Amino acid sequence: FNLHIQSIGFYRNEAGDNGVTNGSGAKVPDTLTKKEAESKRPLVLKFLLPVAKLLFSEQANRRRSAMNILREKRGLKRPKAILFGIRSRRMAMGLLPSVMKTLGIIGIDAFRTGLKTLLKIVFVYPSKLVFATVRNCRKMLGMKAKPSSAE
Repeated sequence: FNLHIQSIGFYRNEAGDNGVTNGSGAKVPDTLTKKEAESKRPLVLKFLLPVAKLLFSEQANRRRSAMNILREKRGLKRPKAILFGIRSRRMAMGLLPSVMKTLGIIGIDAFRTGLKTLLKIVFVYPSKLVFATVRNCRKMLGMKAKPSSAE
């Protein structure tokens, strides 16, 4: 949603004053447009936000939740649940577009799963290995080591 801060309060232009004021006379700051806000983001965020949007999608979470409901509560296997989705979409958009959309969803979900697995292999598992090595070295040197949260 967009927050329209300038639509709150009373506004008037006084002589020589081009700014917007609220009822108490305080100056209200100008809001940034979406393009201005995106251009002022730090460089790191400009690279990380598209990756985060790819990995953490509300639509993907809803699809996963629907798949779990179909599999657990209705007792459908994964292929039957996918066919159920194709049949339910077929009524709204036709058979071929429904199949193509399903294949696209499967492709995107497979890519997302592969990317998450790759990130785990590259970042999570090596960090666990480093922390376990440090903990074991501390034990060998007689230092008091904190128990890991996994134990």
